[in-house]
Amino acid sequence: MQTEDRKKAEFYKLAKVWGLISFIPVILAAGPLAGYFLGDYLEKKIGFAPYLSLLCMALGFVTSVREIIKILKLIDKTDKKPDRPENTHD
Repeated sequence: MQTEDRKKAEFYKLAKVWGLISFIPVILAAGPLAGYFLGDYLEKKIGFAPYLSLLCMALGFVTSVREIIKILKLIDKTDKKPDRPENTHD
């Protein structure tokens, strides 16, 4: 029974890691896209084309990279965490 619980815990840990990894491309694309649309909107309001759009895209990319680093640290922490403490009283 204990090996079944361990296999189930390992499966859930692996599913969590793969879920986090699969979200990385979405974050990488969303930051610059959001920056572009925000910059485009501000360019129409202020009229400082094309530099404002490029600046917002760059800030969106930097923010995406920072979030990806956070996710990678979370993956590393999740991967190193033991499934369950060993029960030595059996």
